Amino acid sequence: MASELHVIVVGDADGNQAIGLLRDLEAHWSRFLHDSDITRLNHASGSPVRVDPSTLTLVATMVDAWCSTDGAFDPSILPTLIESGYRASIDDPYRVTFLPDGRLVVGGYDSGPTTGDIVIDHDGSTITLPPGLVIDPGGIGKGLAADLAVRHLLALGAAGALVSIGGDMAMAGTPPHDDNGWTVTVEHPNLALGNLCTLLVGAGGVATSSTRSRRWIHAGQERHHQIDPRRGEQSSTDLTAVTVIARAGWLAEAHATSALLSGAHGVLEYLDDHELSGIAVALDGTVLATADLSIPALDPKAVA
Repeated sequence: MASELHVIVVGDADGNQAIGLLRDLEAHWSRFLHDSDITRLNHASGSPVRVDPSTLTLVATMVDAWCSTDGAFDPSILPTLIESGYRASIDDPYRVTFLPDGRLVVGGYDSGPTTGDIVIDHDGSTITLPPGLVIDPGGIGKGLAADLAVRHLLALGAAGALVSIGGDMAMAGTPPHDDNGWTVTVEHPNLALGNLCTLLVGAGGVATSSTRSRRWIHAGQERHHQIDPRRGEQSSTDLTAVTVIARAGWLAEAHATSALLSGAHGVLEYLDDHELSGIAVALDGTVLATADLSIPALDPKAVA
């Protein structure tokens, strides 16, 4: 998943079992693998595709996230990502995404089918994407994978577990050091400034969405992977990072992405409206946090 992996297990379960599960999920979910479920779906031209049970869960979760964010999270932004230069895997340039021929739509921007038109047949284990719509698990795949890995470790007998994939994490059960919760350190998006804060989190998920984490040069311009589906182009948000705490890793990831698009003027309202805890950093260094988080005052410094 082109990300650092950290697994913490409390009790007797073997953390390698989680790593094996994550490898299986990547084989089914990666848009960079020609035989993955996601690639087969994207090339099916509107026909149903039989997929692994985990992919049924993934795509159903994508649709749920699209609905709960009013389309601000949208997995159909893949054509725009490709046009922006994000065709190859970050960690392996030989793994490249190929899209089908013909007109492709970005659901929240173009007229045509949307993520809400995806058909999931749980009984038949098939998924049908409407013609012209292609999807990318992106960050929500990491969040959901962390959720499933934690659930797997607990089923194997762990008293507690935390799985972090590129900083998007899920945790449940007994923490290793503090019975009140899991200690999660949030880095400042300007790494030179050290850590932004430390959170104490019970069962659930924590995710950060940032315009700084994946950047590249394309057509002579610096690009990032945060796409605004309402405009069909790279986001011009004045936030550099948003961290969200939610009841699950996938939900934290979806809302972190959506909150980032809300900008500094709207991020706290977005989090409050969705009854979420979170912290954001603006391009000018201003730190914004929901009222339930006790964040020490920081000296604003530009982090652009």
